[in-house]
Amino acid sequence: MISCKRKEKDGNDFYQKKAKETNEKVLDAIGKIYFEKNCLKCHANRGAKDNYLENAIKNDRHEYQFLKNFITKQDSLLKSKNKKALALKDWSNNNPYLHDFNLNENEIKAILYYLKK
Repeated sequence: MISCKRKEKDGNDFYQKKAKETNEKVLDAIGKIYFEKNCLKCHANRGAKDNYLENAIKNDRHEYQFLKNFITKQDSLLKSKNKKALALKDWSNNNPYLHDFNLNENEIKAILYYLKK
């Protein structure tokens, strides 16, 4: 007779892999929802040709803390003369829109996961 405990003891990682796959699918779906709700109005959808945002995320052009701050308090970064924020604003031809989203850590991570995939 084989039990679940026996599988755990034998190091069978089938269920762990399935759980990870499920978690990744859920995270991707949540990220897509938050992206479409908050970002899609100004940014191209994932997979669009010449999508700077997606390419920047996939290629790790910016560290997480900067991205988090840029998404939630871009105005503060610009006021404090953050060089990266100023460069991005300049690159976008001084687009008048500011990121000031009220997103928590998990929501931001989900969006970034969605774009990185």
